[in-house]
Amino acid sequence: MKTSTKPIICCGFTPCVQRILEFPKIEKGVVNRAVKVTVGIGGKGANTARMVKQQGGHPVLVGFVGGANGRLLEEMLDREDVGYRHVVVDGETRVCQTLVEEGNPETTELVEEMPPLSLDNWRHMMKLFESLDLHGAIVPIAGKLPAGAPADAYAQICKLAHDQGGRVILDAPGEPLLLALEHEPAIVKINDVELLATVGGNDLMVACRELMKFGARSVLITRGGKTAFFVDEQQALEIVPPKIRAINPVGSGDAVTAGLAVALNEGVSMVDALVVGMACGAANALNLLSGYLKPDDVEQLLGDVRIESI
Repeated sequence: MKTSTKPIICCGFTPCVQRILEFPKIEKGVVNRAVKVTVGIGGKGANTARMVKQQGGHPVLVGFVGGANGRLLEEMLDREDVGYRHVVVDGETRVCQTLVEEGNPETTELVEEMPPLSLDNWRHMMKLFESLDLHGAIVPIAGKLPAGAPADAYAQICKLAHDQGGRVILDAPGEPLLLALEHEPAIVKINDVELLATVGGNDLMVACRELMKFGARSVLITRGGKTAFFVDEQQALEIVPPKIRAINPVGSGDAVTAGLAVALNEGVSMVDALVVGMACGAANALNLLSGYLKPDDVEQLLGDVRIESI
């Protein structure tokens, strides 16, 4: 797939330095010695930007960094040739750890929280966003809001993008999502648990319609390796992802977002973009490092995605 030269603006407000520790076996209450440690980039927005780049796209990662960990993060982004615009804050960029046990497809995540933002930090972020050309841009927004950010932070960004004709892919639950709906995000990407916790009830289709009633243009419900669902005003679709032997599924949701962003940036249909997104999600899980996919894997998996009308 040829890629557009138009930048994809990836919001990554809580990036991290990601450490992956591999163990023969993990046991509680005893000393566990890692046989290998790999240091990389983490955080939903950063993962999305990296996988946009790996598909030949042109990401601009927008977020916050601080301290020595922040400088390390930027050095790693430079090595991967991922563009970024960061607001520098006090405190350290967080470190998160993934524990991998040999022969076990399940991983354990040890997640630090980002230090709280100040009001000035967010004001600087909005000034940065106001300086960006969002006309017709794809703007993926993902992840938990950092402490100190206003509850309507994502709504502010959605409004800027909407007013310039940009299209937001919003991957966030709860109040930040609900406040953003009036600015008509193009796609609300959310997992089934977060959707029902946000809207209430126990019917996924009813919950989708509820989000759309308040402004979402479409909703994509992911469920890990299980069947996903997509709903917009014209259609309701069931999406069956490829069957794979996952090595590390962390970051696969971000891979779906990256695939959608690149495909939509190319002007393909929504159905074709969904196929690319789901293939990217599976391709990420084939690797130990999260936020990493091989274009050849994506190409091979495209034919294994099935989409059917509900």
